[in-house]
Order: sequence, then structure tokens, then C-alpha cells
Amino acid sequence: MTRQHRLLRLVLKMDQAGSAGYIALALVITPVLTLISPLRQLMWLVGLVLGISGLALGLLGFLMAWGLTVTMARGEDLPEQVWESVKVLPKP
Repeated sequence: MTRQHRLLRLVLKMDQAGSAGYIALALVITPVLTLISPLRQLMWLVGLVLGISGLALGLLGFLMAWGLTVTMARGEDLPEQVWESVKVLPKP
């Protein structure tokens, strides 16, 4: 597997983990926001954490799309092991 494919696999895995983590973080923090709503500074801090993590997730999505586009533009096929390493499906 080439260096580009390793990097692309890393970005795919990070994007997948980041998406799952962001959803879990948002589900946990949303009820907390209702409890701390009188504390303005703490709400700003929580909002800042959610905003920065959302921005990082967006950057990962951009890198994933860019990596897949570059790979396809070169006419390369991604090895099956790249896709299998990213899948999180139960085995039949």
C-alpha cells in the first residue's frame, strides 16, 4: 500500500471516529447546556468547544474528499483493504 493510501486511510478513520465522537459529545452536552444556562461564561466555553470540534470535523471531511478526488484523478483504485479497514459493520 502506498504512502498516499495510508494517509487517506488514516483520514477516513479519523473522520469516522470524529463524527461518532461529535454526535456523542453533542448528545451529552445539550442537556448540560439547559442546566448551566444562567452561567453565561460557561455556556460560551461549551459553545466554543463544540464550535472548534465541529470545525475540525469539517476539515477532516474536506481532507477526505480531497484525498479521494486526488486518488480518482490519478486513475488509481483504492485497495480493498483500505475500505475494509474503515468499515465498522458486524461480521455475518
